[in-house]
Amino acid sequence: MPRIVGVFGGTFDPVHNGHVQPISELLQEISFEKILVIPNSSPPHRDDSEISFRHRYEMTSLAFKDVEKTMVEYREGLRNGPSYAIDTVKEIAAEEEGARVIMIVGSDSFADIHTWHRWKELIALVDFIIMKRPNMPLSNNKKSKRLVTHTVFSDNLLESSDVKNIFEIEVTPFKISSSIIRENIAKGKKIDNLVNPLVKDYLKKHGLYGSKNST
Repeated sequence: MPRIVGVFGGTFDPVHNGHVQPISELLQEISFEKILVIPNSSPPHRDDSEISFRHRYEMTSLAFKDVEKTMVEYREGLRNGPSYAIDTVKEIAAEEEGARVIMIVGSDSFADIHTWHRWKELIALVDFIIMKRPNMPLSNNKKSKRLVTHTVFSDNLLESSDVKNIFEIEVTPFKISSSIIRENIAKGKKIDNLVNPLVKDYLKKHGLYGSKNST
């Protein structure tokens, strides 16, 4: 059985419990050696964040601090230009020689896979895990749906180095989004149940998203 290395990227603007809990669940179900959590520096599919990459990296490090087998990486902060997934994954695949690299994405993100930079090369290079909410269809995009190869994960399916898999796995649903948290902070509403306490303290300390007035 090859070593399994997960890659979980995101803008984490800010990072919240809806990012952390599904990764904790996957670590209970799948024998990852580690999961690399990688904040995007300049995500190509959205406008720049109002806060710096450094702040997003620091908050993500705090959020995953006590989640075993996770490592928060700064690597995309060292590159210029858009943060394309294919560039990051190719780096990791080269560094983790002999490992099976699995990219972990949410169902909403995978629904737009056909718009990703060099997406065909990406899905031919690594396996994917799509985190799906129970009883919810992956997408109305039939092209994305047809790419899914398995709805149940099996270690045995990783034995072949020639075949890459796209797994669809159910995770506990969280009705949380970074935009809702930003909105709550701006309105002075509580975010205690949405983010790690260390992240909340960091937000208030640095006054991010207007959080000096949040509770």
